[in-house]
Amino acid sequence: MFFNLFASLATAVAAPAIVDGVLASGATQQQGYMVVAALFGGLAVLPFLLIFFVVKERVRSEEEIQQEQDTPFLVTVRVAWSNIPFRFATVLYMLNWITFDLVALVLPFFMLYWVARGNLLQKALGLPLESTVFAFLLITSVLMLPFWVWLSGKLSKHIAYIIGMSFWAVVQLLIFTIQPGQITYVLVLAVMAGISVSTAHVLPDSIFPDVIEWDELRTRRRQEGIYYGVKNFIRKLTGALAIFIALQVLGWFGYQSPPEGVTQFTQPASALTAIRILIGPFGAVLLFSAVILAWFYPLTREKHTRIRKLLARRKERVAVQDK
Repeated sequence: MFFNLFASLATAVAAPAIVDGVLASGATQQQGYMVVAALFGGLAVLPFLLIFFVVKERVRSEEEIQQEQDTPFLVTVRVAWSNIPFRFATVLYMLNWITFDLVALVLPFFMLYWVARGNLLQKALGLPLESTVFAFLLITSVLMLPFWVWLSGKLSKHIAYIIGMSFWAVVQLLIFTIQPGQITYVLVLAVMAGISVSTAHVLPDSIFPDVIEWDELRTRRRQEGIYYGVKNFIRKLTGALAIFIALQVLGWFGYQSPPEGVTQFTQPASALTAIRILIGPFGAVLLFSAVILAWFYPLTREKHTRIRKLLARRKERVAVQDK
């Protein structure tokens, strides 16, 4: 997760600087985004190639392989959906990442058109404004990772998640109070948001192994492939959904692309209002929904501890029988 946040930090800081460089050269903002997409999209391919050539799967029996190959897709979905804790974890995961992706997508628009009053080359601390904000947010997130790991061990994963997401939701509401030109206030809120954004990165993923162990207890099979396959599909779906929501809403409320070569451009009042609502109250509603869901999450720390003990006893019995 550290490397995930570190890569996000590098991208978030570098991408706006690249777009500003392309814009200053006389090209359009859209062309700047295309350069960024080509550069970081190409770099994003490399980890997948490394995974293919370096990571080895665990050794599986012929029976496991045959069973996996003979399991229809609908059966896979039915198995995953029959796991009630997995339903909670999946919906929570969706709300978590839709919010994060939505904020990451809309934040540059909010910085440029609301805070910077349409100055597309606005700087803060020597960097493009949006780069500085992302840097404050993500550096804080990286520094806070150990704290949230400690707190989840001290309390429980879902309680730590509730605390982190509640704090982030309050920050989202405060974002709506930002007025044009309040750059210092923006940076303070970026640090506050970063405190709990690390929660969104580490805790939802840490819940899924617990769900898999619950499934193992009731089915006597380890089915990580099913659950992580569904989880990764959901992650792609949430990213696409966040993009769809943001772009559709901006289009409905009159967002206009800046003409070629301009460095000062303002949006209609309706588009500015939509941007502020998306990044503020709407994000807060999604986060509070995740908090409510986490409150009713059925696998408490005590239940999970009991599950692990029961699995350990079962494995001991199997080991004795095999002797």
